Amino acid sequence: MINGERIILRALNQSDSILLLHWVNNPRLKELTGTVYPVSELEHKQWFEKKIVDQFSKIFGIEDTESKKLIGIIGLKQIDFINRNAELYIYIGEEDLWGQGLGTESVKLMVDFAFKEMNLHRIQLFAFSYNTRAIRSYEKAGFIVEGILKESVFRAGAYHDRILMGIISKY
Repeated sequence: MINGERIILRALNQSDSILLLHWVNNPRLKELTGTVYPVSELEHKQWFEKKIVDQFSKIFGIEDTESKKLIGIIGLKQIDFINRNAELYIYIGEEDLWGQGLGTESVKLMVDFAFKEMNLHRIQLFAFSYNTRAIRSYEKAGFIVEGILKESVFRAGAYHDRILMGIISKY
């Protein structure tokens, strides 16, 4: 476990899977994560089992320390141990907890863990240009905009930019 003030990053359990399936099919969350199609139980089961054992990916549950409930996920994918970099992803699945700084705290904890414990040097992520709340959160965690992929995402009948953000280890 990785302990923060208001959240804990912990291993996911099989019992968490059904909640993740509910979140991934939430229309409001889908527009922020980029999921387009509905996800079936079978697809989700296969994704979950593969993600848990993937050596180039690490996923954690975000647990609220007060309620002891799972509220989201955060992870690193495409971990490159030679060049010491990875791509970060996160979402808070419980909408009533959006905008309370729990995502920012989670990102800070994950970045600190990746740099200090995994010996990574660089972490990058992508955000949709319309997700200004996420972009502000990443900036608070120390990420900077490194590039813009112009009109690379099609959502709700329009093209949007994807923002590439990164952070370099200071250790």
